[in-house]
Amino acid sequence: MIKGRIITILCLLFILIFSGCTDKNNPVGLAGHAGPVPTEIEIGSEHFSHVYSYEDSISIFNSEKIIMGNYEVNGFSNQAVCLLKFTSLIDTFYQEINNTKLVLYINERSNFDVIDNTTLKIGKVTKNWYETTADWFEPTDSTTWTNDTFSLNDGDDFELIDFTVEYDDADSISIELPDELVENWILQDSLNFGLAIFTEDADKFIEFSSSEMSDSEPKLFFDYQETAEDTVVTAEKVAVHDIQIFASDYEFNVFPNNLIISNIQPVRLTMKFDLPPSIFAAADTFNTTIDDTVLYMQRLSINRAELVLAFDQSIPTAYPLSASINIDPYLMTTDSLNFDNLNEPLICDDDYTDLYISSTKDSLQSGEFRINITSIVQALSSGTYDNYGIMLRSIYENYDFRHTQFTAEPKLDIVFTPPYLDE
Repeated sequence: MIKGRIITILCLLFILIFSGCTDKNNPVGLAGHAGPVPTEIEIGSEHFSHVYSYEDSISIFNSEKIIMGNYEVNGFSNQAVCLLKFTSLIDTFYQEINNTKLVLYINERSNFDVIDNTTLKIGKVTKNWYETTADWFEPTDSTTWTNDTFSLNDGDDFELIDFTVEYDDADSISIELPDELVENWILQDSLNFGLAIFTEDADKFIEFSSSEMSDSEPKLFFDYQETAEDTVVTAEKVAVHDIQIFASDYEFNVFPNNLIISNIQPVRLTMKFDLPPSIFAAADTFNTTIDDTVLYMQRLSINRAELVLAFDQSIPTAYPLSASINIDPYLMTTDSLNFDNLNEPLICDDDYTDLYISSTKDSLQSGEFRINITSIVQALSSGTYDNYGIMLRSIYENYDFRHTQFTAEPKLDIVFTPPYLDE
């Protein structure tokens, strides 16, 4: 019992001593003096410059879905054509193939309420293509499409075929194809270049499940007999190759003073902002006089820095499908931007570096998007890197039609801890 009282008394003495050495400005009680405390500042849009959005290259993105159709928003128009190839069908068949059907599983759709032979087009591709290289300009790494880009004209890169939509429900569609299509693929395997699926209707698209999705990949069904004595069996074949190719040209447009992030066609964003020492010093209640602003900026600590981009409510940017955006920030390492050659993007890969900041995700349900750029602001304020600005890009480029436009008034919200400068 006496031992317990001694422990209690010692604890009370420690609390009294500790509280005597601390106050609200010096929570750690070092040397009995108040130290620097974290301080919040805002750097407004007047300190931003060199704001450009620019188109970047379309590339292959293998994922669990394939996009087919057209999407239009804010003057931007995007088009996707789906290519499917079914190989290793069967070696032989007796007399004929019957009941050929293509089944596609639907993830989501936008404005595509009716799927039939008036809203959907299917063609037998007449040029070989590789899933790893095919795009709007070339089907393989050594060949080109008929007119140097993929053509939607019947007879150029495909031959339109007749078909009937057997059923269309929320989850899938079944399409009856000509039986001779599969017959020819089996008899002339070297000419089996698959199908092209597209629509000519504006502002409607579908996201199908790709061959990456087990049990819901594109499937081809048909009935056959190997010999006259065999019973009829139904073959089920999964698409071996599937890809989406996106309409594009040879020019990479630049949009000054526009804040746009887009997945297809990829649109990236670059901007520069100043970090005026006067704004930091004005908020600093610890260092009353600051003679060496360079040293001051080098020694301060950036606790948190967020680039704040607001959504322009007057611009209809709402993506029609459920999705979020993830943005990665990069630090520019040069101010030499390509304004002269529209055949190349404004910024190339050698013009920026990655400080490995985790990407910022937003569901776009709020009025603003806050992007973590703490490491970048710390690197710039300390002088570790010259300030050539930043570049922002979506981590899901070439994944879907997601397109987001922000107001032209960005800002920075910063929490920093002033340095302890000896007098």
